[in-house]
Amino acid sequence: MEYLKLSAEHLKEVYDIRFSITENLVHAHQIQYLQRQQALEDIAQGGGWICRVGEEYAGYGLGIYIPCDDQVNYVTHALIGGLFVRPEYQGRHIGTELIKRITRWFSDKGTEQIELTTDSNSRAVEFYKKNGWQPAGLDEFGQLIMKRRRGDDE
Repeated sequence: MEYLKLSAEHLKEVYDIRFSITENLVHAHQIQYLQRQQALEDIAQGGGWICRVGEEYAGYGLGIYIPCDDQVNYVTHALIGGLFVRPEYQGRHIGTELIKRITRWFSDKGTEQIELTTDSNSRAVEFYKKNGWQPAGLDEFGQLIMKRRRGDDE
């Protein structure tokens, strides 16, 4: 098992992994983030890793910063933009290692809080809870918001 820094050359594998998932399917409001140019810009931020097992890519995770206008200050929002492991590789701690690497990347940049969204009825909820994430309500699309503060269960 090998973890590589995610780069533009892995875009095909990112799409292959993302569309192999049977839970947390792509929602209409997420399609824009799968556009090639957007995906390349997100990968270029440097917060992503991909796991290779033998000759196959098994999973990837991507941390991103999104600019947000809070009406007072121009701030950035730290977000897990994707964490997906092919079904046949789930349960092998690949997701755990990916989330640790992303969390460490954010922490090294001084980020105090990270967010993600996931389907509230998916197995991912328990995975994130085991890794120090806390439920924080639903977003406008009905997805569960989860948050993790720096230092939580590190």
